[in-house]
Amino acid sequence: MRPAKDNKKRRARQEDPHARSRRQANYIRLLEFVVAAIILTAGIYWQLYPELYMLMVALLLGYPLVAQSIAYTLERKGRRQQEAHRILVQVDAVLIGLTIAALHFSLIPSLALLIIVHANAVSSGGIRPWLLNILLTGTGCLAGWFIFDGQVLAPEATPVLLNLLSMVGLGIYVGGSSLYVLNQTRNVRLAQAYLARQQKQAMDLSRKLAKYLPPQIWGQLFSGKRDAKLETRRKRLTVFFSDIKGFSNISEDLPLDQLTRLLNSYLNEMTRIALRYGGTIDKFIGDAVMVFFGDPVSKGSKEDAFNCVAMAVDMQRQMKLLRQRWEREGITQKLEIRIGINSGYVTVGNFGADSRMDYTILGTDVNLASRLESQARPGRILISEATWELVKDRVICRNMGEVEVKGFNRPIPVYEVQELKEDAAGRDKFVSVRTEGFALHLDVRRIRNFDRDRILRALAATARDLRRDATLVRDTEAEGFALHVDRARLRDKDLGKVIEIMGKAAQRIRKEVVI
Repeated sequence: MRPAKDNKKRRARQEDPHARSRRQANYIRLLEFVVAAIILTAGIYWQLYPELYMLMVALLLGYPLVAQSIAYTLERKGRRQQEAHRILVQVDAVLIGLTIAALHFSLIPSLALLIIVHANAVSSGGIRPWLLNILLTGTGCLAGWFIFDGQVLAPEATPVLLNLLSMVGLGIYVGGSSLYVLNQTRNVRLAQAYLARQQKQAMDLSRKLAKYLPPQIWGQLFSGKRDAKLETRRKRLTVFFSDIKGFSNISEDLPLDQLTRLLNSYLNEMTRIALRYGGTIDKFIGDAVMVFFGDPVSKGSKEDAFNCVAMAVDMQRQMKLLRQRWEREGITQKLEIRIGINSGYVTVGNFGADSRMDYTILGTDVNLASRLESQARPGRILISEATWELVKDRVICRNMGEVEVKGFNRPIPVYEVQELKEDAAGRDKFVSVRTEGFALHLDVRRIRNFDRDRILRALAATARDLRRDATLVRDTEAEGFALHVDRARLRDKDLGKVIEIMGKAAQRIRKEVVI
């Protein structure tokens, strides 16, 4: 017996909530007209009204079934459930008006029916449906006045039992409608909880998917600005390629878990820098990184090219911090990245099949950026003449002449990036000092204000402990800052210079990083 009950409950939970709400509304309508029919039948029984009025009782009992069919018909014609319900509530008002006239306007029964029909109207739609309900109730009363010969039953002529029965019917209806409202409220809460769970699942899924897409594309897809369909366009972009020189050799010597940590830490830092400058990360190919600027969001060809070069400079600086971290993990090889940058017209968009596509770029100028990367010296940035023309006013470059590039019939003029002009005007913004047992890398512009005091405390404590602790080993990292000290390896003749460097670094941080 219990399994049958459990199956019944399970089916109730799985039932369409709209169908359940519609069925409950029909029950309330049926209760409304059953109360009206009982009151009128009691009056006929006590011979207040002629037996012919039993036709009106039949109408009151049959109408809810007809109303249910009307609701289904309206919904099939495209009317929403709530709209169909409002129409039927107005039909209810006309019938209740006829019933009040059939009761010969007996005071207590009429008031009970008026309360029922108008409470239903207010709960169904608010003030406007209620005002219309009043008008239609009056219309029903007026029509009933002519149908039932305009008779009026005096209050003192109404039996007490009929009045009592009317109040009991009103109470039953109020209880039933309250239960209906309670169920509706519960359904709304369940629906809200379900929507909240669905939204959370969608957000969790979107966060996971976002890791496989450039954030610019992810944002446009979810905002509806871009559609996931096969389409491409020609556009002027600046393209970036980089790889780690000698990574293939080191990958053969390192344990797999250590190699994985190294590569992931490198790609994580490069990705963070690329996103900070607004680059669109196309793909990772082992240790190689491909980024482009100018799509889906562009700040103009010159600004896109400059942001790409500034990103490359920042990446080269970050490699110094990464090498220091890797050395502490036992990786002694001097890993350096080569970078190639080119600007030109490429084909950008979604390539592939309807079921699997890739947002990427194609074209000769993409290939040239890749070739320049392979031609660059380790730790250097090589750019094409097209990129140099866009950034020459803001970037100091060295003319490297022309190079033979595979796949191109003519030599390609190239330039090597030295530094940004804004950095040359304030060279003390970035500091990179390295000697045996000591390394300090400082980029004042990137230090976060909430890291300021921690960095200053680390510099002060290190300078204080260097003189008296022969075994001091200290490593401190923060955004834009890295410090490594190994007193056992630090030469005595460098001790004073190292303390002086840390003092100057602390002064710059106090001056430039404001809380």
